[in-house]
Amino acid sequence: MKRILKASVSMLALYLLGGAVLDRFVFPEPAPDESYYPPVGSVFGSKMEGFEQRILQREDGLFWLELTMGPNVPGPPEHVHTSFSERFMVAEGTLSLLVNGEVRELGRSESFLVSPGTPHKPFNRTDKPVVVRGPLTEEYGIPEPFSVFLAQAYGFFDEDPTNKQVPKALLQMSRFSPVYDSWSADPPVPVQRLLFHAIGPTARLLGYRAHYPRFKPR
Repeated sequence: MKRILKASVSMLALYLLGGAVLDRFVFPEPAPDESYYPPVGSVFGSKMEGFEQRILQREDGLFWLELTMGPNVPGPPEHVHTSFSERFMVAEGTLSLLVNGEVRELGRSESFLVSPGTPHKPFNRTDKPVVVRGPLTEEYGIPEPFSVFLAQAYGFFDEDPTNKQVPKALLQMSRFSPVYDSWSADPPVPVQRLLFHAIGPTARLLGYRAHYPRFKPR
């Protein structure tokens, strides 16, 4: 029994280490080329989350967008970015913003900065549309790779209702999260990193990717 246990542990350790090395260093997934980045003026959105986004500008590794949320829509799941902040400024309507478990209501011309590592979720609980758009200044810019994630994630999760369910959603996020720095608010990000480190190579073998040609912006 001890031999079997030791052998099982050894095989698991070999899989975790060997799979990660092969996936990340020996046969890394190619980075998305320029055709995956939504150009200025492109519009894309999420049926699941109830909004659309328009790219306003791209410059010096950043992009700016306009977010339009329909009436009474849930928005994205509560999530975290560890390496960049998000600043929300309301141009029209009233935005609800869940931040660290507390809901804030932002009216026209009001803004709020979500710092890195802060769980948050924008949504609209009014019967009127909400438009979120800030000035084209550096503090409102978002790292360009995140624009690829938005287009890819919206495409994947809207493509098939079962993609929102476990295990598909978990397998896909094991490819998305480490590349684009978008994590679920729970469990803690370090736990997700370990989990995705373990299942990421298997997800890739099953055909999951950090980007897909079919979800390129049109």
